Amino acid sequence: MLNRKVRDDLRGLCEKHGGRIVFDHPLCGHSTISIGGNASAWYMPASMEELREAKKILDDSGIRTVVIGAGSNVLFPDKGLDAVVISLSAGAFREVRIEGNTVTAGAGADMGGFISDCCACGLAGLEGLAGIPATVGGALVTNAAYRTAISECLSRVLVLDAAGRAQWVGKKDIGFGYRFSSFDKRETILQAVFRLNEVPAADLKKKLRGYFAEKMERQPLDKRTLGCVFKNPGQGEYTSGELIDRAGMKGHCRGGAKISEKHANFIVNTGGAASADVAGLMDDARRKVSEAFSVELQPEIEIL
Repeated sequence: MLNRKVRDDLRGLCEKHGGRIVFDHPLCGHSTISIGGNASAWYMPASMEELREAKKILDDSGIRTVVIGAGSNVLFPDKGLDAVVISLSAGAFREVRIEGNTVTAGAGADMGGFISDCCACGLAGLEGLAGIPATVGGALVTNAAYRTAISECLSRVLVLDAAGRAQWVGKKDIGFGYRFSSFDKRETILQAVFRLNEVPAADLKKKLRGYFAEKMERQPLDKRTLGCVFKNPGQGEYTSGELIDRAGMKGHCRGGAKISEKHANFIVNTGGAASADVAGLMDDARRKVSEAFSVELQPEIEIL
């Protein structure tokens, strides 16, 4: 719980820098699957300096912080979080700057808008990520990919470290793998610089439309989901979605949660689903796949 002094200090920061904080705030409205209880506070800093000052106040007070992007790939608990949830969705964190083939994006920039801006300028490399519900920072943490991983176009990243220092880290000093990055949990991504390839904008827009149409046909992008819930296994010829389907779990339900009939690696909130319903479906799918194929599925989402 936040004591009065911490609340007053955070309110003072918002008045000073232009950020926004709401106490005892429901998380379901900030989740792509519309699930989650209340957080101690929902905080949107307006600048890097405000974030740095807020993190110091919270760390010195021993208060847990959770930084999120678009609210996909993370399942909030039904009981809520005794934590300050930080959203980098305001101010400088959303800015995108294009100079030649170099693009600088704030961690809170929406991936959809970011990719559209790049494509409009004839800058290729990230168009395969169109349709992924994520921010630039969140996509980097998970090394989001479709045809191309976001890390392949990365040059460097500005992070706020555990000591409150903002520093640039080159791509060569960051470990990336399949749905993996080596960013420390205590670090916060602030900004990233990408180097893209210059191509005719008209050709790129056509390619972008093709990728998006392909995903719309195969994935339930119009439903409330968290994106893919399991990583694809490293062995074998089948994806996680295909294994779940072959195990007979497509369309399986728990409460208001349902394994998508369009793509079995997605769980849909059909109405009134709880976090426990989603976690239960994941356990069911994992058990059935293990029994049928001796494959242990690993979660792609983070369950808080």
